[in-house]
Amino acid sequence: MRYQPILAKAAFGGFLLGLAVALTAAFGTRLGFWNYALGVKILIPGVAVGTVALGCGVAWIARALAANNSLGWRLGSIGLVGSALLVGIPADSLWHRMTLPPIHDISTDIGEAPQFRTLLARRKGAPNPASYDGQAVVSYGGERITTALAQKYAYPDVKPLERLKMNYTEKEFYAKMFWRALNTVNALDWQVASFDFKSGRIEATDTSFWFGVVSDIVIRVRPAGAIGVRIDIRAKSRIGTADGGRNAEIIRDFLPKMKS
Repeated sequence: MRYQPILAKAAFGGFLLGLAVALTAAFGTRLGFWNYALGVKILIPGVAVGTVALGCGVAWIARALAANNSLGWRLGSIGLVGSALLVGIPADSLWHRMTLPPIHDISTDIGEAPQFRTLLARRKGAPNPASYDGQAVVSYGGERITTALAQKYAYPDVKPLERLKMNYTEKEFYAKMFWRALNTVNALDWQVASFDFKSGRIEATDTSFWFGVVSDIVIRVRPAGAIGVRIDIRAKSRIGTADGGRNAEIIRDFLPKMKS
């Protein structure tokens, strides 16, 4: 029983130390003090300390339950829950990167993906080129397949949005859907880079909370014959070979709001 408070303090202290390292890694990267690769390297020891703290937290609660007492419950509880989150969030991200295809450019139209224009200037110097290359070959599921096919396997729900114009004229419905798309972008709190009603183009960016990884987004609204409108959206990371599903999630956030 005498080790129980020590385990609680170790869990709490390890959590605080690991959290400090993790926050330094994440927000140092976001603020531009170092690049993403170095930020991840800094994060690793923080997660390692968090793992030790999690082990201490598990040992603490096991002893507490066995002895039926609450010695060190405040520090032990904070250390256990905090370290579980500290380890769990990066572990979940790593799991997605290991199980999803190593791609970072997702489009609802893999045959004629929308292209960036305004955002080209902001992408200068970015490791990932702005062009869409659906024929690039990657390894996924034990096979060598194109990025376009890998996207279809991993994200079968990422498809163009098509809507019939019903009681509107063709011009009225196009205008309605274009402005709805722009309003949706604003509602999602993406940073609008440009919009052009005439060409049906909207460009925006979305920045991840922890490491400040930027995804560039382009939306294309155009008539679908004389019966309605087709909306395509593309999201691409500026850095990294694998996005862990983030760009697909960006598209998944956009499409349901457009449908509603």
